[in-house]
Amino acid sequence: MAEKDGKKRKRQSNGAESSSKKVAFGGEKGNIKVNYHDGNGLHPALVSAPGLTPPSIAFNPYAKPTSGKKSDAPPKPKTHDFLLQSSQHPRLDYTATPSSLDQHQSHYIAVYDPATNQLQITPAHHVSLRSIPRKISDESKAKGHSLAQQREALGQEFGTKKAKKVIASRTENAITKGNQSGAQSGAQNAVLENMADAEAEAPGKEQVEQDQLASKPIPRPNLSAESVEQVYTFNTLIPQGEARLVPVKDWQERARADQEMTFSHRFPAHRVAAIGKSDDMLKLKALSYLNLLLDFHDALQNAGRSGKKVPKKEILSKKMDNWPETLVDLVRRRFSNPQNELPKWHQDNLYTHMAALTLYIDGWTTNTTDLKEDLRIDNRQITQYFNELGCRVGALTEKERERLGVPKAVAGSMRMARLKLPLDFPKPRAGRRR
Repeated sequence: MAEKDGKKRKRQSNGAESSSKKVAFGGEKGNIKVNYHDGNGLHPALVSAPGLTPPSIAFNPYAKPTSGKKSDAPPKPKTHDFLLQSSQHPRLDYTATPSSLDQHQSHYIAVYDPATNQLQITPAHHVSLRSIPRKISDESKAKGHSLAQQREALGQEFGTKKAKKVIASRTENAITKGNQSGAQSGAQNAVLENMADAEAEAPGKEQVEQDQLASKPIPRPNLSAESVEQVYTFNTLIPQGEARLVPVKDWQERARADQEMTFSHRFPAHRVAAIGKSDDMLKLKALSYLNLLLDFHDALQNAGRSGKKVPKKEILSKKMDNWPETLVDLVRRRFSNPQNELPKWHQDNLYTHMAALTLYIDGWTTNTTDLKEDLRIDNRQITQYFNELGCRVGALTEKERERLGVPKAVAGSMRMARLKLPLDFPKPRAGRRR
């Protein structure tokens, strides 16, 4: 909208107004002295490589005068056509030639020296780099390089991943057949060397298994363990910061005094007397920590399809008032997400940690019935959790039944989880075939 005097107003900018003053380049040292060099010496070359990644190889320069009058003159951008060529790549020839778009253009290189405050401008050749597959020589053809082999070489160089995989499979089969006949060609040796290099760079079987197990909701197993005691160590199952806060003194004193203790869960109730009278403090701490996790599990609330959730702080403290508040908070942070929820992955992580603790307490062979009843799940689910730990789960043997004092009528419904080397982890499920 125009103002009263008829003049138009300037549109206001959204950001800060930029200054209309120009920056004085090199103002501190005065004016820059510009020198133009077009003498008889060599001129630089500007090489553009659209769509290519130039290799680190040497190029041979060639110059051709544009007219016969300039045949004896030194090569200059205006009087000579400039070309670069290299055949040092094993399969490609590289050529850099002048572009047709440069007929009416000139290119220069300017170098500024701040010490002398001078700007040196020099004309430059401009060429565009291209690559083409090298033609097979007559000698190579005599060695049996057929058209199909040439197509395979082009496919190996420029084909897709799927095409390269098919070519590599064909070559490997051909090499196997050639080895049986006692003859190998140079191409076969090259493929074997590439396969050896790829195999050397590929991660080992143990590293692959560790990466797969790291994403599972289980305690981190030691795959290089030489005994079952080294697979799931005490510090792996219970962090040191939490282990220092686990109370065990009261249990030990009451167990040695044969005093009665009441529990809400079957597993600690059936073992606290024997372990409390022994001198194995780590097993007693593991049993107490397992009882803490069972109490924490009972305090959780259902959250519908999203799993379970941790109740509010005051409700959780009231339900677990017999445990140190700091220890309860550490367990909450360890087994729940930042939203204080336990979706399926977090629930499985809690269950597998409790299953590993029962193995540690019972000497790496445990009856799964007590933990199954404490968690209120079925045999299929408890078996799956022990399988994820690398255990073999099966029926009780006759010796195990007699040692545990279990009647034959009841033993049929019980399962024993045994941790043995080598560990037997479930195989990953294959994708559904289309």
